[in-house]
Amino acid sequence: MKNPIVSVAAVLALGVGLTGVHALAGGPSSSGTEPGLAAPSASTRPIATAAVTSATPLTPRPSSAARPTLHPTALADGTYPAYVRGVDVQRATITVDVVQVFVGAAAHQPAIEDGAAWEDVRFDPVYIRNENPLLRTLPVAREVKIKFIGVCMEPNRRVGLTELRKETTPFTTTFYYEVSVIGGSIEGVQQLIAVAAC
Repeated sequence: MKNPIVSVAAVLALGVGLTGVHALAGGPSSSGTEPGLAAPSASTRPIATAAVTSATPLTPRPSSAARPTLHPTALADGTYPAYVRGVDVQRATITVDVVQVFVGAAAHQPAIEDGAAWEDVRFDPVYIRNENPLLRTLPVAREVKIKFIGVCMEPNRRVGLTELRKETTPFTTTFYYEVSVIGGSIEGVQQLIAVAAC
């Protein structure tokens, strides 16, 4: 007759062995999850909920009120050939008509292209092309320098504007002017002759 203790031990060993084989084969364990695939606890692996943002920092755009916008007809800093079409002494403004100026030998070809006869332009030292009728009224700086042909002294602003008004009223194409603009204001006016002197 077999020893009952040995028989019970053999049965227990066989059961433990079958359970281990079953677990290794993918069977369910007592915890309800597969070995090696147990889900991590929510307390040990939190889920990220923050939204993904761009790595490039956003640069704030200045408001449109902070940037002054230039008038589309404003003149940038520089010197422009122009006819003077009006002078307001009291308000210290000059109305200019910007033109294109061709000097010397370079003046003949544009004049002929515009329909002038060779006989009419061959002695002219200057040819003025005026294709744009736009007039601009600009403020005159307090320390403006206004120079006239044949006059050595530079008058102050009021005297200079008064003389300029006399020179340009009534309007004539005999003279044109180089107008210097800085910051939207006229800083200098130089009178030049547009026709042959003799």
